[in-house]
Amino acid sequence: MNYTQTLREFCKQNQGHIFDVQYEQNHRFSLVPYKTLLKILNRLVEEDIVSSISKGVYIINSDEELNIDNAIKEYYIDYFSGMMIGKALYNYYDIGDQDEDSIEVYTNKIISNNKTIGKYHLIKFDTHFCDEVVRLVTALELIEKVSTIKDINYIRYNEEIESGVKSYTNEIFKELITNHRYKYSTIATLDEMLQRFSIENNALSIYKENYINAF
Repeated sequence: MNYTQTLREFCKQNQGHIFDVQYEQNHRFSLVPYKTLLKILNRLVEEDIVSSISKGVYIINSDEELNIDNAIKEYYIDYFSGMMIGKALYNYYDIGDQDEDSIEVYTNKIISNNKTIGKYHLIKFDTHFCDEVVRLVTALELIEKVSTIKDINYIRYNEEIESGVKSYTNEIFKELITNHRYKYSTIATLDEMLQRFSIENNALSIYKENYINAF
């Protein structure tokens, strides 16, 4: 196999998109040794086919104007790949009005625990971000970080928490809590809300099974 030609053809078909070396080598180009993949990309940088935007992360150049923000969101968030958290989440749901000096993202498309690309701070979270998962994660994030939200709109805050709580299933919760640790106080509050809405659950026992030494 001609690795360089294969990668060159891939770039032609994906202009304007992100190429995360670790993720792509792990998922699409596993036959190409990591160091070989880096050497090829360095060659493609010299040919102006790709541009480096962070360590191990490239954007594939295009004849059209590049939008790096959109490319990052498409790669790491869209197609059930992730979700924004923190200030970006509060602003999106009109829960708080805060300056987004940085944007935090949970994503299943990084191999390391975290990665920074410009203003984007990516945090590894291995789950399929379908609507139900996003709603429940949103509720957990809001419960855990309520004290950090400035100018909080409690009506919108409570609406989004209620939506997330009503999306709860033991199966979804177990997957989330296995891949990301929340504080016990957060899960205790979730349990109280589930009881309030008469939603049967094993949230506390699932949490304890995963973090038996947390108490």
